[in-house]
Amino acid sequence: MTFGPHHYVPVLKVKRGEKSALSSTSRGTQQRITPLLEIVERKPDKSPTVDAHLKTAFKGLADSVRSYSRCFLDAREIANEGPTAAAEVFRRAAAEGINFAPVTGLSRSVDIDAALSHRTHGLVLRLTREEFEAGGLATNLRAFMNRHSLAPEEIDLFIDLGPVDDMVTDGVVALTNAFMADVPDQTRWRTFTVSACAFPMGMGGIDRHSHHLVERADWVAWRNNLHSQRTTLPRLPTFSDCVIQHPRGVEGFDPRMMQVSASIRYTLVDDWLLLKGESTRITPPTTQFPALATLLVYGHLKPHFAGQGHCDGCASMKASADGASGLGSAEVWRRLGTIHHITTAVKQLGLLPWS
Repeated sequence: MTFGPHHYVPVLKVKRGEKSALSSTSRGTQQRITPLLEIVERKPDKSPTVDAHLKTAFKGLADSVRSYSRCFLDAREIANEGPTAAAEVFRRAAAEGINFAPVTGLSRSVDIDAALSHRTHGLVLRLTREEFEAGGLATNLRAFMNRHSLAPEEIDLFIDLGPVDDMVTDGVVALTNAFMADVPDQTRWRTFTVSACAFPMGMGGIDRHSHHLVERADWVAWRNNLHSQRTTLPRLPTFSDCVIQHPRGVEGFDPRMMQVSASIRYTLVDDWLLLKGESTRITPPTTQFPALATLLVYGHLKPHFAGQGHCDGCASMKASADGASGLGSAEVWRRLGTIHHITTAVKQLGLLPWS
């Protein structure tokens, strides 16, 4: 259950659309990825108890990852619920037969004991940008390993640059190189992954009834910097990103107070194509999403469309443009966009020169 740089590690929130996307990707794609799944923070007005929150999170989760050899499971977003909540996340995952490696970190205290107790399928150590910027990363990393009697060969090391949506590609490259230079024993870790997120936090900067291109600076930096220098690196890390969702997610969004517009997030070779309609209070999403799909599949944006044979996501996008029902909600389009992004990332890795 190890993997190398031909692999892909998408970071996904444990929500209904993302769970459905994981089970809807092709079998060949599933064999090339190890998803890192984040239990989202609890909102008391939606889930009055931790138990209710986790019941929702785990609904369908085992089925969504059943075809994957392994996944990484992170409970850091519910750290404010205390150690018992983290322990319950990993206990439930084990009880449901999920092949997971728990995620913890150098600066964490809430989930470390629970993670160490559930490392049957490995242990993920997620290094953060804040830990790198604080200095002494190599010393702190070795101290952590010694304190818990761990060897690098037991650890899936996950270098997390965090959000880089405010950086140009050269800045992402510089941050990646500096971060990696502080990581010791690079050839010894069980797996070795670098992750970043260039996807914008929101669609607020895009005018209604328009589209915009945003560079996939996380992917471009990995491809043009790390992959292009693969023969000179101690070890080429596996590529990881946050798919089509900013790390902060939308947990703070309150549809009762804020307007939401229908939008499509579509991954291209080097960019994301972002299509925006108008407020769903003005025109219902069941009307807007098929109209946006028509622009992508048949309209002036057609050159960007990968075709219905690209993946199940693209097939459903064409079906929406052709008038199929049941494809007119934000959750559905999060699923379709996620399937398309994951498939695109895996295909792009497969097309790179590796000799």
